[in-house]
Amino acid sequence: MSLVTLALAYAGIGAGVATVLALARRATTGADVVLAWLLWPLYGPLLVAGRGDGAADDDERRLLAALPDRSAAGALALRLRDARARLAELDDLLGRPDFDPTAAESRAGELAASGATAAAAAAQMRVRTLGRLHELRGRYRRELAEVGELVAQLAAQLELVRLEPGAATASGELVHELIARVEALGVVLE
Repeated sequence: MSLVTLALAYAGIGAGVATVLALARRATTGADVVLAWLLWPLYGPLLVAGRGDGAADDDERRLLAALPDRSAAGALALRLRDARARLAELDDLLGRPDFDPTAAESRAGELAASGATAAAAAAQMRVRTLGRLHELRGRYRRELAEVGELVAQLAAQLELVRLEPGAATASGELVHELIARVEALGVVLE
């Protein structure tokens, strides 16, 4: 197969992927369509995977529209998506019966009462670990709520600036606060 044939096949597949994504409303902007066409093996799956949760889509779209640096906005949106996925994972995990802190505390008490001190100590460690997992889930929820509000405020601020250009002074501070919050989420993820 010649290089020209390979390039044409790649472009043809990319055009097909971009068309399907545009028709399925997975590609929401012209840039999405072009990126899906040119970088379909990488960008197409990311575009599809990133469109699962309506709230996440809204926050990500607002974030991408609000920040002038598309690569920074994309990186921040990816961190938001990772944080939401981690929160969903924690919710699933903590919904399991064997991760119930009340049951674990009760089991630790039973073991201590029966004289099984080593087992009781292990059960108490599990109680502490479950407590830390619950605290982590609460932290994710708070951080994501704060970031969501900052994104909503930034979107509103941009509309104000669009309609009244003299109101641009507070937007820079808001962008810095938003970036700091999302980076803090990244620290929690790591």
